[in-house]
Amino acid sequence: MMIHPKARPVISTLSIPSPIKKYFSNPNWEIDLSNNTNPYMADFSDYPDVKQASLKNIYLKAILSINPLLRGGVEVVHDITTENVLFTVGSMEGLDLLLRTFCEPNQDLVCVTAPTFPAYEHWALVHNLHVKTISLGGDSLDQIVIEDIIKVNPKMTFLCNPNNPTGTKLEPGVIQKLCDSLEGFVVVDEAYIEFSDQLSSIFYLSKYKNLIILRTFSKAWGLAGVRCGAIIADKLIINTLRYVQLPFGFSSPSQSKVRGRLLYPKVMYASWQKIKKDREKMIEELSNLKSITKVFKSETNFLMLVLQNFQKTMELLKEHKIHVLDCSASLPDSIRVSLGTEAQNQKFLEVMQKAY
Repeated sequence: MMIHPKARPVISTLSIPSPIKKYFSNPNWEIDLSNNTNPYMADFSDYPDVKQASLKNIYLKAILSINPLLRGGVEVVHDITTENVLFTVGSMEGLDLLLRTFCEPNQDLVCVTAPTFPAYEHWALVHNLHVKTISLGGDSLDQIVIEDIIKVNPKMTFLCNPNNPTGTKLEPGVIQKLCDSLEGFVVVDEAYIEFSDQLSSIFYLSKYKNLIILRTFSKAWGLAGVRCGAIIADKLIINTLRYVQLPFGFSSPSQSKVRGRLLYPKVMYASWQKIKKDREKMIEELSNLKSITKVFKSETNFLMLVLQNFQKTMELLKEHKIHVLDCSASLPDSIRVSLGTEAQNQKFLEVMQKAY
């Protein structure tokens, strides 16, 4: 397999881990007497499928057919295949895997925005990388001064779109302009894309070889306990990541659960529509409360709120046993609130009405 030229130099000295290499070299074994497992315990005595070709096909069919639904049936030409997909143990492993494969410790620089998902900076620092933070601007914190990123020439730039914790989406054209302008990789975390009406960056992959998409089954697909994510990128990037990824992390039971969920994408789509409808109702009702200074226009399944009286509201929520995420470190007096069931949403509203 070819190795990406922007991979860390040490990667070129490695070979594919032997268990992975074995399964890729000959997919037609009838009897495998090389794995040293107990042959009498049949349920999970075999290692998980490392190629996952069938599952990847089902996955691509689901996400590529649902996205046009979200955009009113507009078709987009693409050439994405199973070679563009790598399943990971949640998108967190995907993030760590990208940094370990392409960023040289104590040398390379990665760029993150603020406020955003703190894991990007956390894992970059774990790998001894330099981190440059670019503040988001505008009333909705959806604007980036692209020149500020270009001038630091990062090896990898992380963009959460729609963003966590603000829930907002980036201004149109930002990702494409960065891909055009940067030699390094542009990593777009689409953990919440299913709740947005915007076009997924997946459809730009054929144009931009430095574009990498992170996806997860934890949020919209409701499989957080299964631990499955995906990296979708140019096949040379995917091939290179196999040199670094731990073998067999995506377990057989997890593959089975993901397959079962993917076979019924329209059911999932209906649940997303329900959440989006509830979201708009919540935005309208919360915007009229005196206890809330600002409600961010969300493209996700959560809302970011700026509170009039942060301490009082947090104490009141705790008293009613409602847990929300304190985001005051990112934005003063702010919280992030997930959309729950109708009953849960209603209880939250009732408490917020008492918070002023």
